[in-house]
Amino acid sequence: MDRLPWSVTKLYYNALDIEFEKYNEAQYNVVKSQDRFPLIIGGERGGKSFSTAAIMLPHIDMLPEIRKERFYDENGNLRYKGERKALNPDFVLFGPSYAEPRIEFSYLEDWLRQLDNISFTSKPQEGPWRLVTKTGVVVATWSTDDPAGIRAIDLEGAAACECGNMEWEAVERIQGRIGAKKGFCIYSGTMENAKRWYVKMALEGERQNRYGVKTYSLPSWENKSQFPGGYDDPEIQRWATFYGGVESETFMVRVAAKAVPPRDRVIREIKEKHIRKVEIPRKDDGTYDAHFELCIDPGYLPSAYAVLFVASWDTPDGKFWYIFDEIYKQETQNEQIIELIKKHRFYRYMQADDLTIDVSAKRHADGNEPAIEKFKKLTKFRSPYTKYWHEASLIERIRTTANQGLLAIHPNCQGLIAELGLGEEVFPEMHPWRYPTDKGGIILNEKPVDKWNHSCKALGYLLLRRLGPVERASKSKPFNRINERLSNERPRFSIFSNNNKRGS
Repeated sequence: MDRLPWSVTKLYYNALDIEFEKYNEAQYNVVKSQDRFPLIIGGERGGKSFSTAAIMLPHIDMLPEIRKERFYDENGNLRYKGERKALNPDFVLFGPSYAEPRIEFSYLEDWLRQLDNISFTSKPQEGPWRLVTKTGVVVATWSTDDPAGIRAIDLEGAAACECGNMEWEAVERIQGRIGAKKGFCIYSGTMENAKRWYVKMALEGERQNRYGVKTYSLPSWENKSQFPGGYDDPEIQRWATFYGGVESETFMVRVAAKAVPPRDRVIREIKEKHIRKVEIPRKDDGTYDAHFELCIDPGYLPSAYAVLFVASWDTPDGKFWYIFDEIYKQETQNEQIIELIKKHRFYRYMQADDLTIDVSAKRHADGNEPAIEKFKKLTKFRSPYTKYWHEASLIERIRTTANQGLLAIHPNCQGLIAELGLGEEVFPEMHPWRYPTDKGGIILNEKPVDKWNHSCKALGYLLLRRLGPVERASKSKPFNRINERLSNERPRFSIFSNNNKRGS
């Protein structure tokens, strides 16, 4: 079942006196859309459950008109006669347990009663809730605590309520249940303590992605019925102070309803705002007014071969770095990468020393000629730069440049974006550059996992080459009051001195 157009759904909201445009513009944006897979992130009192139920309502009521052959006989009479026998659900509200989707179910029950379209309901204290409309449409809740139990139903539509706490296997099962009827699925939940897949999908939903998901954020302040002053409402501002400011992660998650990347990623300072297209400056004659160069991490098998195309130019705030293209390949030889580089339209703007390459390019991989020698022979890069830098310096250099707002990444640089934990993985076995964690997501130590960091390292080497390491103020040796006290109180004689002999 396709999402109904706004021209139809708004008739229901008008009949129920629901004024999205007036009281919550963020909710209005999601309910009027026709996205098959909307992902709704809600802040405190942001209205994600209300929006989820509101999307479902018109589809429940209109289903008999859309599937007439199923609900009416050849004479136009309803097939459903009010029986209370167990019928397969048409719409399901899924939750990590039976408790979570009951809020959405209660909204639907209330609205359908106002529309005089309920035959009966079943709401046991434990277990699934069900309602059947007067036309025979069945709505039920379902627990995903056992994902394998999600089977033998074909749904017109579904909602995954508080889905940030669901297992990925459950989401896969839900997708399987809406496939036969081309149904829609609403993902709804908060970011707080959400599982990695939900955070990842929410981030990817901010741009085109393979899941077809579109992310919608419902900040608390958009709910004018609860917070009449909007963002400037005293309660919103009290929360901002209490949670440590509007940039604090707690405020971003609980109030601003933002998708915050996983805490274990190494370069957290690069955010969504850094992923954007930037106009490279030009001179008056139309030629580029920027310096173009390459940075490379050869990434020997089975990892990735990473090549970044970088433009830089001076600004009043410092030199700006724009990673505008990349090559990110597996199982690709140096010669193949070199051919791709030489065919690139910006290759002609580069000079002999405009290549920065990982020091590993000097070694003889599998007995072959070192990568750096092949670049010297087959390209214009006769004087490539290669130097070993400590990983901590590399990380700190990238973080500082990002915090200064002097870095941007073109959205097409999918390998780099994936390593940063901000986009879809390029290869199945890939994961963001991260710190080691336990099963609960607690970071075990500050030594990053040395995998899937190739583009990040290439970028770090380039920034270190051009900018040098981040300077830190030298720390004076801390004053140790305990040592001073012991020194002052130390006796002037030794236990081994002749003056301290017992029985003398």
